[in-house]
Amino acid sequence: MNVFTSTELASKTKAVCATVRQDGCAFVTNNGKIDCMMIDLSMFDTINEAIHSYDQWVAQYELERMWRRNAASTLTLSEIDDEIAACRRERHAGASA
Repeated sequence: MNVFTSTELASKTKAVCATVRQDGCAFVTNNGKIDCMMIDLSMFDTINEAIHSYDQWVAQYELERMWRRNAASTLTLSEIDDEIAACRRERHAGASA
């Protein structure tokens, strides 16, 4: 795993980018906390493919996070249905506003 500080990214941009191209990924930290991830996008033919892949990755992450949270939850199916209905009402109210 490649980890660079934001200072290293600023001072050695070409070297960091070369590492990302070679290894596929690098993380940038700021004050010891992960700030961003750089990934090689050369496998994609278009920017739209890259964006779509990122959207899928985020959706999968959120779905897994939801599953973990719900696994620890003691909600009944009826309560889950109520939550879904409430979210749909909010979405419809927001769309019509």
